Amino acid sequence: MKALIFNSGTGSRMGILTQNRPKCLLEINGETVLHRQLRLLSECGIHDVIITTGKYDSDIRNEAEKIPDIHSEFVFNPEFSSTNYIFSFYLCKEYLNDDIIMMHGDLVFEKSILKKLMKEPTGSYCLVDRSAEKPDKDFKGRVENGILREVSVNIFDENCYAFQPLYHLSEKCILQWVSETEKYIQTGRTNVYAENALNDIADRLNIRTVSYAGCFINEIDNAEDYKKVMENIKTDENLYYGISSLEILLGKYEASRVFLVMGNHLKGSEFEKYIDSLDITVSKFTGVIENPTDESVAEAVKVFKSDEFDVIISAGGGSVIDTAKAVKHFTGNRNIIHIAVPTTAGSGSEATQYSVLCRNNTKYSLSEPELLPDAAILDFSLLEGMNRQQKAVSLLDALCHSIESMMTPGVTSESRKYAEMAIKIIYSNYEAYLNDDLTVNQDILLASYYSGKAISFTRTSVGHAMSYSLTTGYGIRHGQAVALSLIFALKYAEKNGRRDEFSELYGIMEEYEGETLYEKLLNVYERINPEHSYDLSSASEESLGEKVNESKLGNCVYKFDSDTVRCIYSDILKYNL
Repeated sequence: MKALIFNSGTGSRMGILTQNRPKCLLEINGETVLHRQLRLLSECGIHDVIITTGKYDSDIRNEAEKIPDIHSEFVFNPEFSSTNYIFSFYLCKEYLNDDIIMMHGDLVFEKSILKKLMKEPTGSYCLVDRSAEKPDKDFKGRVENGILREVSVNIFDENCYAFQPLYHLSEKCILQWVSETEKYIQTGRTNVYAENALNDIADRLNIRTVSYAGCFINEIDNAEDYKKVMENIKTDENLYYGISSLEILLGKYEASRVFLVMGNHLKGSEFEKYIDSLDITVSKFTGVIENPTDESVAEAVKVFKSDEFDVIISAGGGSVIDTAKAVKHFTGNRNIIHIAVPTTAGSGSEATQYSVLCRNNTKYSLSEPELLPDAAILDFSLLEGMNRQQKAVSLLDALCHSIESMMTPGVTSESRKYAEMAIKIIYSNYEAYLNDDLTVNQDILLASYYSGKAISFTRTSVGHAMSYSLTTGYGIRHGQAVALSLIFALKYAEKNGRRDEFSELYGIMEEYEGETLYEKLLNVYERINPEHSYDLSSASEESLGEKVNESKLGNCVYKFDSDTVRCIYSDILKYNL
């Protein structure tokens, strides 16, 4: 499947807002409309996109290239100033060799709407809302027996409804439509909507309707529309609070059959009782292990394949959420809705596209935009069952995610924002959290989410690269192994005068106790004081160095070679004597 986005217009009705840029480069919460559309398409498994351009051709190309998972074909409309998008559509004909998600470049929508369109079986679909008031100056769709018959601004009959120009079209359907536009082009009718050509053959296209009621979608035609979009799109669209949000989400996604991946600790809990009380069919998998393996995931996949599900819910720690993501990957069902409910504050997996698994006693990661959960529900009451050691090691994991994110070459303004918020929340609340002060649970849970958001932009780095051999070989809990690795990696880097590489991190952590980053993190580690319930007496720096994740090791502004890695492991072993 491909996507087609129309961006040839000049946005003249927006006044000063588009004086020097197209509408698709207006920003919403620090992200352009185009970047947002491409990101959502990527998260839904669409990576090939056709983008029409005009006056702002180079600006649009530059923006589209910022999404690494998207391959874009650009179609320039040389007559952008005198034609409507019917002409741009016609110019795209040679690229329409697949099913297509088609949209306008100024359309802002929730990811759930894309999921709804793509969930439908083979065929062609459009969006209507029968319950919404008919707009005066925007598209309406005439519908008969669930089939689209006409799209126009000037129709107001009883069988006409609010309509949005976002389509899921079969290859056959879109080729029929684009061929019809040729008649308009040949007769000089290039200043009309592409839907004019659609209306001529709508009775042959069999485009069925999908409701977008309850979901936000809006075109940006003027400054008032832009204001409306800014007011309705949250900074963190996937984030919800309180377990009662689950019923809202299940209704939004029209879910009836749920595959629940659940941590063993939730058996018999209030959470399980709540799930059982819902009017849905639930199949549960509770065989998740810490540091999930290919084999343990295969068991979950077997259960998933035994039935037809429309939603996955994962409730538990990082291993549970990662297992649910792996089920999506290994079944190829990447577009099934995934709602993550973390019950630990550390992994941040509810906010990332990564799933960490073990194969032959070696950790590896799946990384796909489609693996990012569609929604994350934070409910601080779910942290109440954690003991002090669980809190300590998970807290260290969240803190290290944020610090490592700031050490990568891929730092962005967004990743920096999330990393800084997570670091400050953890430093301000970790002592109260470890002393069972329930009033800070929500803050700590949010910090874990933010740390996950940070690494979703940058990936992890040296601490995680070196932690895996400690975890899989000697049973050190993940967060503790990461913290030890990062602490002594920082010690080595700073000892060798590489402070400049971490200047931004110094600025964020300047107020905390300790002269160096190494001292600051070591102080926190020792105050958090995780249990040392492991034995490294048989380990050597050589054997530990053999299982370093080279990809993560290289994802750092300071480069650690194999000799350096052995020195760092040597310091870890001495510290643990």
